[in-house]
Amino acid sequence: MRFVLLGFVLKTPNHQIVIRQNYIKNLRTVLLLNPQEDSHSVAAYKVGRKYNSRSCREFRGGLGLPILELHMKLLLRNTWSITLAGSDTAGIATGAPQVAPSGNFTFTFTNVAAVDVKSVGDKDVMLVIERHGRVLGSLDVVDGDRMVAEVRESIHHSKKAALLNSLRRTHRPALEIIVTLGVDLSLVTIIAIIASDSIFGSE
Repeated sequence: MRFVLLGFVLKTPNHQIVIRQNYIKNLRTVLLLNPQEDSHSVAAYKVGRKYNSRSCREFRGGLGLPILELHMKLLLRNTWSITLAGSDTAGIATGAPQVAPSGNFTFTFTNVAAVDVKSVGDKDVMLVIERHGRVLGSLDVVDGDRMVAEVRESIHHSKKAALLNSLRRTHRPALEIIVTLGVDLSLVTIIAIIASDSIFGSE
């Protein structure tokens, strides 16, 4: 199954891509990531918190309970680390910028949906996140030769005109997250928040 978006083809992956089974959907899903005006506020996003006693981004489920945490580690090769809630060591994914200063980065994790594999290492997946556009930015989430999700600036939901260059340095745009079926929504939401913090929030 394919979905055509902005001239690119969003393709269903050959296998499910999952870090948590709870958030896998069997249909195309569009989410909205809506940052608050103050990027340093406690509730920086409607999906989570930036600062708590553990100084990280905290993701909560529909019942309000913590499920995941996103840590930023500037001095390490893997700049971002995703752990289970309340733990610094129970890592389930890492993210790292690519060498070229393009805004591209990689996201590596163990695919919990992979069951028919010969070894544990065969469960490891590396997604490549490719940035496009300077005026209206977008990110392709690529698995091998397939774009399985897209994160893009939303003019409709942003409070300020994204086309005005004078506002770019302070403007944190709302982001539309388009996810094809078989891809973990929490995984792509984490990627979108990394992009909002490190790319769109630093223009």
